[in-house]
Amino acid sequence: MTGRIDIGIDGGGSGCRVALSVAGGPVHEARGGAANIVTDPAGAEAAIRLALTEALAAHGLGLDALEHARICAGLAGARLPGEADRFATRLPFLAYVVDDSVTALEGALEGAEGTLASLGTGSFFISKLGGRVTHVGGWGFRLGDEGSAAWAGRMALSLALRVADGRLPADPLAEALLAACPPHPVLWAREATPGDFAQLVKLVVAHPESAISASVLAAILDALREGLEAVGHAPGAPWVLTGGLGEMLADRLPEDLREGLRPAAGRPLDGALRLARGLP
Repeated sequence: MTGRIDIGIDGGGSGCRVALSVAGGPVHEARGGAANIVTDPAGAEAAIRLALTEALAAHGLGLDALEHARICAGLAGARLPGEADRFATRLPFLAYVVDDSVTALEGALEGAEGTLASLGTGSFFISKLGGRVTHVGGWGFRLGDEGSAAWAGRMALSLALRVADGRLPADPLAEALLAACPPHPVLWAREATPGDFAQLVKLVVAHPESAISASVLAAILDALREGLEAVGHAPGAPWVLTGGLGEMLADRLPEDLREGLRPAAGRPLDGALRLARGLP
């Protein structure tokens, strides 16, 4: 045995990453394929095994060394009832499985108390206050993800169709949105993914003179304020804004939201490894 092994895992639909340290030494990272434990648990299992195998091999170790490892896995979908325990039966060495929002918060604030708002293709809000973790949102494009890029893109396209119907005045953003969704937005939307809707937000941001853009950006800010309030964030307290849309909006936030805002100290993978190191 070469000493204690600490492993952090970050997994989601776009892929998984593993960070491994032996005896407190340098961290080696490895990547694997998509790891959605809800829609494709078998694929997630294979992707994580492959990434772990690569990370261990860099230290001359095999999977048998995992019985001596402390592992924290932050996996998308693990917040759904029973999913974390169900997936852990596939990989018994995963002693600590949490939703990826938990590891994102840990990484962003380096274990300190505060709030994380993530506005990417989807969205979620999570805080750690008084030792208690509170999480809202993150329920996906069909049922939630308020304030996210996909949610905002769908709103913008809906307003563009109102312009086409003559219910709203002509708007340059509406023209750009309709042209971006051939042959017609209704047909385009049948096959569009949340990521496709999220791409439309780039047009929203690129048309600051548009009334539709102003409406959508105001709705995003309203959703951001509501999410922060829902997790108990106090004005001026430490918070981090992440995600592609969050990064686009960071310089556009009103003064009151800028209070307490700080850059993320680390990644979700860093948070997973930090939690693993805290395991007995």
